[in-house]
Amino acid sequence: MSTLKAKKIIDTIDKGIELNPTTIEFKHTEKLIVDGAFEEVETIKALKVLIYLEDSSNKIVIDSKTQGTSYSTDKYKMIANKDADIEINPKEAIEFKCLEGHMKVTATYPLQIENTICGYMCDLERVD
Repeated sequence: MSTLKAKKIIDTIDKGIELNPTTIEFKHTEKLIVDGAFEEVETIKALKVLIYLEDSSNKIVIDSKTQGTSYSTDKYKMIANKDADIEINPKEAIEFKCLEGHMKVTATYPLQIENTICGYMCDLERVD
């Protein structure tokens, strides 16, 4: 029985992204120690990823409030390569615009084989 090799998975993820790439840009805020105190440094990250539909369902969540109505769907997924280094925290959401609309990353799952991170699989939510 053959085992999964990290190099093969990394190559497969890179080939999949190159078949239908989407370039996204988002702001990333990081806290760094400067002169003994924390300072927030904001950078813009650009990644080449693969965005796809999980299934063919058309479930849309409609949320009506006093300010207006929002429509969202969570059937979109994203694959990023090993160099993406995507981190999700509750204080800072990753949001970006692409062909599919305005997206928000809701969860990130690192793909780890042989103690090597091969890529990231992310849950996306489309917010209009």
